Amino acid sequence: MEEFKAIEFQRTRDFSNKMNATFEFIRQNFKSLGKSILYIAGPAVLVGSLLIGSFMGEFLTLSQSMQNYSGNPEAFNDYFLSANFWLQLILMFVFLFISFIVTIATINNYLIIYDERKTNKIEVQEVWNRVRNTFWTYLGSALLFFLLLIVAYVVLLIPIFILGSISGFLIFFGVVFFVGGLFYLIFSSALTFFIQLYEKKNFIDAVIRSFRLVNNGKWWSTFGLILILQLIMGVSSYIFLIPYYIIIFTSSFHSVSTGGPMEFSDSMKIWGMVFFTLYYMAQMLLYSLPNIGIAFQYFNLVELKEARGLMNQIENLGQAPTDTHRPEEHF
Repeated sequence: MEEFKAIEFQRTRDFSNKMNATFEFIRQNFKSLGKSILYIAGPAVLVGSLLIGSFMGEFLTLSQSMQNYSGNPEAFNDYFLSANFWLQLILMFVFLFISFIVTIATINNYLIIYDERKTNKIEVQEVWNRVRNTFWTYLGSALLFFLLLIVAYVVLLIPIFILGSISGFLIFFGVVFFVGGLFYLIFSSALTFFIQLYEKKNFIDAVIRSFRLVNNGKWWSTFGLILILQLIMGVSSYIFLIPYYIIIFTSSFHSVSTGGPMEFSDSMKIWGMVFFTLYYMAQMLLYSLPNIGIAFQYFNLVELKEARGLMNQIENLGQAPTDTHRPEEHF
């Protein structure tokens, strides 16, 4: 039986080592972390994904049946103005937003417990106890993040209008500035949620701390690490939607060959709900990849700038081994 060896967080790592550490952490903790995410965040994701599956099924059915209305847009107007549409849309976003918050809280709390105890034998109840205390903090932070993103979006649009008023050709440079500015702000603040929990900081202090760490000559490495892990997550989870699109393509091909309109049967709607549920469940589990990568980037940047791990090793030279539980390192 392979002997367990805890991954040391507080050390510098280059890009490949951060990737290797991320996948090694997933390998070590696949069972415990996966169970924690499914049990804690799973219910909200399940409801949200079922709502999305139902929403997409109704929308595609209406789109395909438009030919029966001879292009009359009244069917679309009635659908978009109906109380059922808005209720379903609001509930869908609420449950997916909650599942996003709970998933991040679960992963980050699991990482901290792992660092404290140096073991992958972590129970769901232990993680849940911490997630309950983290949820409202993360919920408020996510709402503030959203508001700040809207403000940044509006501010970054101003150069586009200014350049557009001078010359239509200059709009291109305004768009480049807009996209570049959003990317810069998003990736500079990428460490915020982990810092907020690990260092016990409020939202504003965590954002400032993230900017200072990332923009210490490490913006591009942070961008590259998160982008690649996000791409792996997106491609891997998208596999679960391929069967759904195959069914749609087959039905569409059949309707073209027979000359009749394409109709979504009840069984197709059910399959749509099943595949969308699997897709978002897989996406929730795979979100561990970028989130764990962010944690390793945080420790890497802290070690490069402050050498916490090195200082701890120097302070502990010549001392007898003590209990590995070290909560004071979180401050």
